[in-house]
Amino acid sequence: MGANANRQAVQKLRDCARSSGAFANFELLGSYDDFSQVVSIEYLDKDDFMGLLERFRLARGSRGMQKAELQANYEAIAKFYSTCAHELTHWLDHSSTLWGQKQLVLIYNAINAWTNQDEQEFYRIVAANSERQRARLATYYTEEYDTSTQDTRTATWRYEYGSGLEFGIDGKPRPDRPFVFTTFSNSGGQRIIRVPFSMFALTEATATYAELKVKSQSLAFLDSDTRLVEQARLEQEFQRDLYDPKLAIYSTATHCLANSIQLQDSFIAYEYSSALSTLCLNLPRSLYDHLLLPESFSDWGSRTQALRELADPGFAFFAIASQAPRYEDEMPVEQWLQGAVKSAGLPELVTIEALALSHIQQVRNEQIEGSYSDQAESLLSIGRDNFTQRGVWGRGVLCMEGMYSPSIRLPPVVLGDGHVTPVNPSNTCINPQSIEKWIDAIVGIESSANKFVRACRY
Repeated sequence: MGANANRQAVQKLRDCARSSGAFANFELLGSYDDFSQVVSIEYLDKDDFMGLLERFRLARGSRGMQKAELQANYEAIAKFYSTCAHELTHWLDHSSTLWGQKQLVLIYNAINAWTNQDEQEFYRIVAANSERQRARLATYYTEEYDTSTQDTRTATWRYEYGSGLEFGIDGKPRPDRPFVFTTFSNSGGQRIIRVPFSMFALTEATATYAELKVKSQSLAFLDSDTRLVEQARLEQEFQRDLYDPKLAIYSTATHCLANSIQLQDSFIAYEYSSALSTLCLNLPRSLYDHLLLPESFSDWGSRTQALRELADPGFAFFAIASQAPRYEDEMPVEQWLQGAVKSAGLPELVTIEALALSHIQQVRNEQIEGSYSDQAESLLSIGRDNFTQRGVWGRGVLCMEGMYSPSIRLPPVVLGDGHVTPVNPSNTCINPQSIEKWIDAIVGIESSANKFVRACRY
């Protein structure tokens, strides 16, 4: 495929990722498309990328030269690696969590059903689409209020929790498909935004923390005086984004947890919410029956049981966060998380991890045969390997050194001009040339699958 055709195909994938993907893709720097599993770094083209690598190469000289080069290129380095960390964390959550592996099987079963042209299997296309749309609850069920006369830049937001129902294809509310939401208000009690606790909220908690950690790590490239100034600016940026209504999908899980456990430090709040989000993405269905619920959940009546049966990770996050122990200074995240699962009636982390891995190993048995079965099995296998490295709560979050660690296997990225390249060739798990062929094929498959879904009627 020529460079121009590849660029056009990649752009179609990006458009699909923003309009129908299972991950939030509201930024222009990068994106992740769950249907194709393609990671894009959109603000760089091949020449920009090669220039960035050359500047890294020059920084490998003497120690003094290295420090000078790194400081001179601080902004470019921080921007590139933080964007990669965010989007590659989406790929990791999709490929190496229990929830993500189940999603992959649904997607590849839909792809194989279409390419097999077996009409008796076409229902799998609708099933995959339905699950992807549930992950996207935020796009319809978010409710933004008029804030033109409000001060949303308050020190803290007030919050209240509630539940709603999804609508079915017949346009009627479905009692078996409830969801949890948070409504944020300013200090004067005026509503700002209502955001569902969808998979968006959890996957953005993990990706945003990875991004912020890389930005914080990048401060080490600066001299002490410059570092102090830049650190203060970053802290202001963290706080500003935390209370930006347009970015609420990125922070709603962090807000929920910080409010529940009385955690004031925004960076630590992102760290804790990332760990709990990853845990909930790995929580096996059997453990939802053991999940203790706060007394306040009784107001939702039968919806709590429906949420258990759905094994809804957002519901699990909300339930665990609501009963978790309060934050104590310098408490390691794993220690806090042990206390949180105990308070919620769940077993120890080591037991949850063993159960999650057992379920992940069984997911592969749900695949159907087809043209892309081998590709699906390869991706699931890579995900299982990465799960053993990340663990059930995402220990060793993807950071700058993690992108160069041989223990975590990562895909190549697609640049803004369609060029496919590894971030680090030594831990790249997919051949860049095979990605180009895959992009060419999957654009047509996804378009046909979407047309089929639109053709289905109640």
